[in-house]
Amino acid sequence: MSQIEYKFKTQFTGWFDFKSPVFPTRVSLLACILLAAGGIIVGSLEKSLAVETNGMIAAIEILNSMLFIAAVSQSVRTPDYSFNYGYGKYESLAILSGAVLLTVVLIKTLISGIQEFSSPILVGNYYILVSFSIFSLLVIQLMFLYLKKASKKYFMPLLDYDAAMWKVDSYIESGVLINLIIGAILGFLGYAKIAKMIDSASAIILIVYALKIPLTHGKDALNQLLDRTLPESIQFDIIAVIAENVNRMCEYKKTYTRRSGKDIFIEIDVVMPWDFTLEEAFSLEKDIHESIKIKYPTALPRLYVTPCQKDCVKGDVCNCPVKIAMQQKMNNSQNNNLESSNPE
Repeated sequence: MSQIEYKFKTQFTGWFDFKSPVFPTRVSLLACILLAAGGIIVGSLEKSLAVETNGMIAAIEILNSMLFIAAVSQSVRTPDYSFNYGYGKYESLAILSGAVLLTVVLIKTLISGIQEFSSPILVGNYYILVSFSIFSLLVIQLMFLYLKKASKKYFMPLLDYDAAMWKVDSYIESGVLINLIIGAILGFLGYAKIAKMIDSASAIILIVYALKIPLTHGKDALNQLLDRTLPESIQFDIIAVIAENVNRMCEYKKTYTRRSGKDIFIEIDVVMPWDFTLEEAFSLEKDIHESIKIKYPTALPRLYVTPCQKDCVKGDVCNCPVKIAMQQKMNNSQNNNLESSNPE
C-alpha cells in the first residue's frame, strides 16, 4: 500500500471514529446538507417561501458545521509550550464567527422575504411540503438529542451550541409544519391567496426567531475570548468549596477564573501558616480540587499559597487559628476513639 493510499484510508476511517469528539459535528454537517438540499429544492419547486427559507437556514449551518469541525479538531489538542492553557479558544472563536455569519445572512434573507411577501405566485402541492416538513422535524429532533448527549459526554461548549441550534431549528420546523397545515386547509377552502400571505409572513417570523441563538451564544463566546470571569453560579460553587475548608487556611484572599473551551481554570490565593510544609499545602489543594471536580469535571483548580506574617505568634505562645482548629479536631478524634473503645 502506497503512502497516499494509507493516508487516504486513515483519514476515511477517522471520519467514522464514533469515539472522537469531532464525530458529532460531522454527523451534524451531513444532516445540514440533507435538510438544506431538500428544503431549498422542495420549497423552490412548490413556491413555499417558509420551506425554502428553512432550507437556506440549514445551508448557512453547513458553513457553521464545517467551521465547527475545524475548531473541535484544534480544541482537543493538549496544552503545549506555546499555548499553556490549551486550544479551547478555537471553540469560542468558531462560535463567534458562526454567529456573526448566521446573523448577516439571516438579515439578508429577511429582506428578501419581505420583498417576496406580495408575490402573486401561489404555493403548490401542500401534501409534498407537509411530508417533507414532518421528515425534517424527525431528523432535527434526533440530531438535537444526539448532540445534547455528546455535549454532556465531552463537556465541549461548541457541541452544546450546535445542540442549541438544532433545538431552535426544531421550533422553526414546527412553525413551518403548522403554517403548511393551515395553508393546506385554506387552499382546500378556496383561500389560496391568504395561504400564500401566511406562508410569507411565517418565513419572516421564523427568520427573526432564528436570530436568537447566534446573538445569545455569540455574546457568550465574546466573553470567553475576552477572558471574562465565570458566571456567578459557578463562582458561588467555588466559594462554597473554599468555605468548607476555611479552617485549614489563615486567610482566603481572592479567586481568579477563566475558561478556554471545555476547560475551567481556577486560581485560588490563600494564606497558610508560615511553617506548613508543601505536603500540607498540597493536601488542601487536592481536597479542593476533588470537591470542585465533582460538579465541574473539566475544572483545573490551582492553589497559590502565601506564608503568614507570624502575627499570631507572640513569644512562646502561638494563637494560629489553623493550628488551633487542627488540634481541636485531633482531640475530638481521640475522645471519640476512647469512647468507642470503653463502652459503658
